[in-house]
Amino acid sequence: MTTSIGIIGAGVSGLAVAHSLKRLLGDSVDLAVYEKAERPGGAIHSKRVEGFLLEWGPNGFLNNEPATFELIKELGLRDRLVVSSDTARKRFLLIGGALHQIPLSPPGFMGTKILPLSAKLRFAMEPFIGKRIDEGDESVADFVGRRFGRTAMERMFDPLMSGIYAGNVDTLSIQSTLKVFHEMEQAHGSVVRGMFARIRQRRAEDRAGGEQEKVDELLTTSKNPMSNKLLSFAEGMNELVAALTAALGGHIRTGTVIESMTRAEKGFDLVVRGAEGAQPVHHDIVVLATPPEQSAGFVTGFDATLAQRLTEIKSSTIAVIGLGFRGQDIANPLDGFGYLIPRKEGVRSLGALWSSSIFPNRAPEGHKLLQIMIGGAHDLRAIEADDQTLVDTAMKDADPVLGFRGKPLVQQVIRHKSGIPQYNLGHKARLSEIQQRMQGIANLHLAGNGYFGISANDCIRHARELAARIAAALR
Repeated sequence: MTTSIGIIGAGVSGLAVAHSLKRLLGDSVDLAVYEKAERPGGAIHSKRVEGFLLEWGPNGFLNNEPATFELIKELGLRDRLVVSSDTARKRFLLIGGALHQIPLSPPGFMGTKILPLSAKLRFAMEPFIGKRIDEGDESVADFVGRRFGRTAMERMFDPLMSGIYAGNVDTLSIQSTLKVFHEMEQAHGSVVRGMFARIRQRRAEDRAGGEQEKVDELLTTSKNPMSNKLLSFAEGMNELVAALTAALGGHIRTGTVIESMTRAEKGFDLVVRGAEGAQPVHHDIVVLATPPEQSAGFVTGFDATLAQRLTEIKSSTIAVIGLGFRGQDIANPLDGFGYLIPRKEGVRSLGALWSSSIFPNRAPEGHKLLQIMIGGAHDLRAIEADDQTLVDTAMKDADPVLGFRGKPLVQQVIRHKSGIPQYNLGHKARLSEIQQRMQGIANLHLAGNGYFGISANDCIRHARELAARIAAALR
């Protein structure tokens, strides 16, 4: 007997769940993936504009997730991978109107001008700071300020969290964002001691030959994002979406709105509106691969408490301004990955990626491509500004450090109204309650970046794990 599975949302999570289910279960399942937009992929989209390759969402993924490599090989995309340049290891902070390279080693840290001497000495005291006994959640700002000092938090961690989450360090949860730091403090009494302990453990495993066989020679076991490589595809991240779409074929229905979802004796009854009008559809299993706030609308009719918890997982808005220049029209050589900006600098932009310096073939020969971010948790209404205002703001903010000598040849404003999920205080407890309530709703599942990780790697790993659980239950 064929099992009918409906997946609502064709972002990378929904597509990866569908792909894995198809591989695991073959013709024993009838799959349908619904997407209200006219194209699949969600935030992932790449487009060439006059020779410049612009990314709507993530520019790439770190090379430390086996599940992503497995998916890439299944799709036949291994030969399409491109590796970030060595120069992309250089990352900068804007401090006092000047760019300062983020150090990658303790000696480099002691020599940097990012922190004054007093803040460096306070940073060095971290191993002697007692661990927090209270098991309750703690904000990133409170955790970092307690362990490393307020200046380190404002100058280093605030821009870091803006760059990753477009978030607010005063409300982001340490247990759900920089959870490895929280785990190190709990296990070793210190983040620094925890880092050294992990280094010793990794070296011991290497000497003992304990490292598991790698899926790919590009894959690393390191969880340190500063030492990992960033990967993408020759024509951008949309190659992944295109390959998943091709593999799923007619299972994807774009331009389709789910008007309602109700529980049936077995499974769920949906009213689906597409080009042909509204039609009733039944599925034995449903996967909600939409943002949590949208998923809440589907479950509110049969679990109002679950819906409320889902609405509590908010997303920040963000605008990405892509600017393509002739090489001679930017004084700065763009020798690195880009830079982030602490809020204390009083600059509206969050930072800039030097896209043409990260991956090859992102700009025509002799040209440069930038991506400047504006918005986030501190500037939620930024995306409401018109295109030219956002371009002018990005140019004004970047000019003092990049030195513009001419106007951009290409400018593209990309708005994300439901951008990056905010793992705010209480996120871990909130997820626990969501999972408990989901157990009472048979054959309904959640997927996406609103729960256990915001990166493409996180989405793919959890999508494949979910598909494996569904397949095992059906077998």
